[in-house]
Amino acid sequence: MAKTPGDRASPPITERIPTSIPGFDNLVAGGLEKNSITVLRGGAGSGKTILSLQFLYGGCTKHDEPGVFLSFLESKDSIFTTARRFGWDLEKLEKDKSFAFIKYSPYEIQKIVKDAGGTLRDTIESIGAKRVVVDSLTAYSLVFKTDYETSEGVLNFINLLKACNCTTIVTEECDVTPHGTETGRLGFMSDGLVKLYHLRKDYGKYRAIEIVKMRHTDHSDRLHLFDIGEKGVVVRPHSGLFELSVSHSL
Repeated sequence: MAKTPGDRASPPITERIPTSIPGFDNLVAGGLEKNSITVLRGGAGSGKTILSLQFLYGGCTKHDEPGVFLSFLESKDSIFTTARRFGWDLEKLEKDKSFAFIKYSPYEIQKIVKDAGGTLRDTIESIGAKRVVVDSLTAYSLVFKTDYETSEGVLNFINLLKACNCTTIVTEECDVTPHGTETGRLGFMSDGLVKLYHLRKDYGKYRAIEIVKMRHTDHSDRLHLFDIGEKGVVVRPHSGLFELSVSHSL
């Protein structure tokens, strides 16, 4: 039987960071744990970049928490264009020194990790960032030749992010399976793992979100519907459609 947050004993109280994503915080005891690292995993077009941008924009405009968006693949123009689609004026936030966009190649990040943060840490400190998004760590993983090197390299990068004392979302692009027990290398290293799905049920197609893991958090175990509308992602925390079985991920 699927669990809701009220089904379990309450974990220790920790400081929560509201995500500004309607409905999401209902699933995770009020928000992400402060200074935690959460992996946002899903296939292409599942909504990872939009959700993570919404997290940063809400932090800047509603909670006085400056944010940094670190991109490995997408250009600044592409990210800013995506944001404008939802009325998120990143240009203004950038001028106000409450938002920063940086683009690195995976090889540049390798050097930054060895330099204990380098220009990444400088950027975070220059605007007093409290939130960080990395999009997507999948690209960084490809620079390593062996599984051991990949694990070591990703772990070192995660440890660098933790040392920056920001609440961080790291996106990861891969196929995902509803209610799957696998967490993967990055899921194991992080504090939280959230999966985004395109699902088919009966004669319809749906977007759904699942909280697979969230340390120190009384979280939902169900799949919940979400929509991407004019103002971004809206999660339906009380949707019961996915308490029933669903068919394969698209």
